[in-house]
Amino acid sequence: MEEQLIAPCGIDCYICAQYQKRKNPCVGCRTRTTRKSQTCILKNCQKECRGKSESCADCTEFPCKRLLSLNQRYQTKTGGLICPIENLQIIRQDGISIFLRGEEEKWTCPMCGNILSVAGIHVNCSACGYTLIAK
Repeated sequence: MEEQLIAPCGIDCYICAQYQKRKNPCVGCRTRTTRKSQTCILKNCQKECRGKSESCADCTEFPCKRLLSLNQRYQTKTGGLICPIENLQIIRQDGISIFLRGEEEKWTCPMCGNILSVAGIHVNCSACGYTLIAK
């Protein structure tokens, strides 16, 4: 897991199916090469605290209304597998290194050790075919 692949909003791009695609993969939102990255309201937040930090975890207004809305969408879309606010709380409390270790442990395939891919409620391993479906 790489710190650069943790979005300012707390989403781990490394486990995203779009990031793991072989053809035309997403490069993560910290890279300004994508239209989505350039227009992301949370990534491009102009609040004073965001000028000093690259994470919503450090904001004095954490969690803001936009982050709460994003969190709700991800909770619904992934069946509770991805919770950006919870991710940011861990980063805020324990630091990015501990968060990254936890993510690696959480998203490593129990069958082969490859990093799992999350697409909605589906969690798959491209190496061995292991599949988990959220409840």
